[in-house]
Amino acid sequence: MQTRILAIAAALAVGTSGACYAGAYNNDFSAGVGAASLRGTAVLDSGSVRLTPNATSQQGSLVINDLDPGGVVQSFDVSFTLSTAPAGVSLADGLSLSFGPAPVNSYGESGASSGLVVTFDLWDNGETPTPPVIRIVVNGTQVAAQQVALNTGSSFLPVTVHYDSSGLDVDFNSGVATFTNVNTAGFAPAAGLRFTFGARTGDGTAEQRIDDVSIVTSATELKTTPVPTLTQWGMIVAATLLAGLGAHALRRRRSPGIGSSRWG
Repeated sequence: MQTRILAIAAALAVGTSGACYAGAYNNDFSAGVGAASLRGTAVLDSGSVRLTPNATSQQGSLVINDLDPGGVVQSFDVSFTLSTAPAGVSLADGLSLSFGPAPVNSYGESGASSGLVVTFDLWDNGETPTPPVIRIVVNGTQVAAQQVALNTGSSFLPVTVHYDSSGLDVDFNSGVATFTNVNTAGFAPAAGLRFTFGARTGDGTAEQRIDDVSIVTSATELKTTPVPTLTQWGMIVAATLLAGLGAHALRRRRSPGIGSSRWG
């Protein structure tokens, strides 16, 4: 009986947190970057994040804090708007959204060297297909690409990204370019991966901005030995005391009285 009560108490203590949970980041950048940091040339400017000014040799990033500390992201939804300028000229070099290791400083248009990357490539550096192009990159290897006009002339255009076990979906400018269930074989979700927006200029220039970022994740906990909270420890102690009292009362009921025989 005592063992059963202790088992129930332990189950209550370590079973109060679910196996799945969600992280979220939502920001229109009207009052700071929130749970994130600006790196390199990135600045908060006029209610959006300007990753690069219209100048040569710039690189900046917005790095989102770990949304699921100790958890492994199994799926996510990201939406944001992007702006490139000025209109009517060839822009360079591009911007990216990465889900992978956080940069030491900042990422450019190529994004993280491992993980999942959506890159909005503005400048022809000899890649295939020729920019402007949206590329899907998994662990540094391009797995899908579509040529599309990416000079927005300072207008903010919408982007949505969805990832789950079926692959990666991307929509740019409300269907102007779409990717559905892009194969992400080789990518292994792991704890500690971060969302990072990055952009770069080289000899060419572009003002590159993002705004209205929304990120929602679904994550599972790592299989580690749980550490009960103070409340949970209280439940365990209370259950242990009750078990001890119950066992003591049971022994008293079973003990023979003075002068009596166990065998009747």
